[in-house]
Amino acid sequence: MSSSMKTVAAALAAWTLAVAPARADKKVDDAIARADQQLQRGHPEEGVKTLQRLAEQAPSAEAYAALARFQWKVGDAEGAGKSAGKAQELSASAPPPVRSEVLANVSGLTLRRGAGKEALAQAQEAVKAQETPAALAALARAQVRTQQNVAALQSAERAVQAGATSAAAQESHGEALLASGRNAEAEAAFRKAMQLDAKMAEAQVGVAQALLAQNKAAEAVAEARKATETDPKSGEAFAVLGTAILAENSKNWSDAIAQAQQGAFVSPASPVVQVAVGHIFEAGGNLDQAVSSYKRALEADPGYVPARAALVQLQVRRGETDAALPEAQKLAAEAPDSGEAQLILGRLLAQKGDFAGAIGPLEKAAKALPGSAEAQALAGLAFVRTRQPDQALAAYKKAVELDPKNLDNRSNYGLLLAMAGKHEEAVGELKKVIATPGYKDAAGYANLGYAYRTMKPPRTEDAIAAYKKAMDIDPKNEQVALGLARSLFNANRFDEAIEMYKKTIQLEPSYAGEANLGIAWSYTFKKDLAQARAVLDKAKSELPAGDPRVPQVAENIVKVEKGQQAEKAAAEAAQAQAEVPQGPTVGSLGYTLMKGAAAARRSAARDLARFGAPAVEVLTYAAVNDKDWDVREAAIQSLGQIGPPARSAVPQLQGIAGRNPYECTVCEREQMNNQIHYEDLRKAARAAIQRINGS
Repeated sequence: MSSSMKTVAAALAAWTLAVAPARADKKVDDAIARADQQLQRGHPEEGVKTLQRLAEQAPSAEAYAALARFQWKVGDAEGAGKSAGKAQELSASAPPPVRSEVLANVSGLTLRRGAGKEALAQAQEAVKAQETPAALAALARAQVRTQQNVAALQSAERAVQAGATSAAAQESHGEALLASGRNAEAEAAFRKAMQLDAKMAEAQVGVAQALLAQNKAAEAVAEARKATETDPKSGEAFAVLGTAILAENSKNWSDAIAQAQQGAFVSPASPVVQVAVGHIFEAGGNLDQAVSSYKRALEADPGYVPARAALVQLQVRRGETDAALPEAQKLAAEAPDSGEAQLILGRLLAQKGDFAGAIGPLEKAAKALPGSAEAQALAGLAFVRTRQPDQALAAYKKAVELDPKNLDNRSNYGLLLAMAGKHEEAVGELKKVIATPGYKDAAGYANLGYAYRTMKPPRTEDAIAAYKKAMDIDPKNEQVALGLARSLFNANRFDEAIEMYKKTIQLEPSYAGEANLGIAWSYTFKKDLAQARAVLDKAKSELPAGDPRVPQVAENIVKVEKGQQAEKAAAEAAQAQAEVPQGPTVGSLGYTLMKGAAAARRSAARDLARFGAPAVEVLTYAAVNDKDWDVREAAIQSLGQIGPPARSAVPQLQGIAGRNPYECTVCEREQMNNQIHYEDLRKAARAAIQRINGS
């Protein structure tokens, strides 16, 4: 179920009757008390008449505000709107405390039945008149409605600071936290409001919404039912109840839509309720009815972002992505502070493969919705696809912290840890992922294989085992096949590696360049040089022009070929001289230089100097390719002793005398040792070149 189905937008108006300071006119208090008594006796129309007489006989902003509140409470939305308008008009000449209170209440009513921008303007005027907890709370709610979530949180925090014992302030704080995705904190704030006012249905609705956002559907159902009992006229309470019922059990769709439609019956002009009804219709596959509900929400509040966002998402669901994109772009441009609007645009661009374009809106979404794991993870994915690994790692880390049960995000996080060189952390995270009961996703095992394969030193057999498990789960995954092929190559299991590279090409022909390059390497190490050259030619035509790995393989093919030739010549010479009683020969020493232990090779390299030109080829090969630094240096020195007859070795010696390939600024111990040894070779090569050239 989508996140939009797990929560309803926050109930945006705490319409309480007891937020006013002591009034100068006791008549208003007395009239409110009589109206409440008449309502309790089951005569709401008499209560309305009581307050109407008061407003007509002694017109004041307070009187009309009280009448508007009562009319709304008994279900007369149209009458409440007219009375609220009159209260706002009369508040212009009222004292600042009264004007602030009246406008805060009018703003709350507007949110329930009209446009968020209008409610925002009324709340701003209330705060301008006097910064009371009620006025700041009204401002925070209006800012939530208009998707100004950062500003809303600031206003709500000011409301709490101004009145920590104000239920309205605590409730608005909960709404602002919920809008920012800080769901557990929002629940705590709503519960504080309930402690201060046990009959505050808006706070009960907020608790249910916060529980839903934390995937606690059963608890949300219980809280939402309490809210409907506290205020049977609260459309938002019935809407969140319907949403929670569906989240708890999708088979209870009929009950869910019935509850939500009851909310629409008691609050037909509430955009919050209409969007909730639309989401439930959408979950049941009733897309036309969902569209109608979303449009009714926009009739009440043309700028209501959740309704506009829902219509865009419906276009995507119907496969109309090309039509949805400009609408999503328009929405994001008109609601730049809306995390939801930015997330929809970023998600749509990512689905279309435009990750470079998705970066901007997804960064905004992640910032505006710091508690949204989806926003963080999508931003992380966009960073991965645009090759920004550090930012990707930070985004996925936050996504995992927010939603540790999301194994896809944790698997990606483990992969990014490995890519960042944090292999032990990566292995630890990925082992936890695959150890989750019932886990059967190839991605976790493949990412674990990558972590093992790229360790220093690599844990090759562990990598092979992980990749094979991934292959068992998803035998047609070309990336898994490629990873397994590379691990088999690292294990010197060249025949198996070749077969797996070939399978990779079968699964995904676009991987032919990478796979054929691996096959060429494998044939090179098998010393099947004809095959290596043939496959390398294929890879060259399939890889981007100028790929530096192609000449690298070609160079290694030549080295192996020269080694084979030198080895063959040394063996033949040794065989030819086998029965000659005199001392060592070029053939026997050359054979020792190719096959002997390190100490014997060093001795052979030094002894070959006295044989002159016939020893140049085998000494040159040893100078370039031997794995022992001392053997290479001894071979170079012998070439120098031979002098001008060793002129054919000068190009290789010049290559050694050139740049030190082990140069580094911040070196590990092994790098430092290699750098020092190679410097010795460079000095020996320069000296040998001088002697060969006779200078």
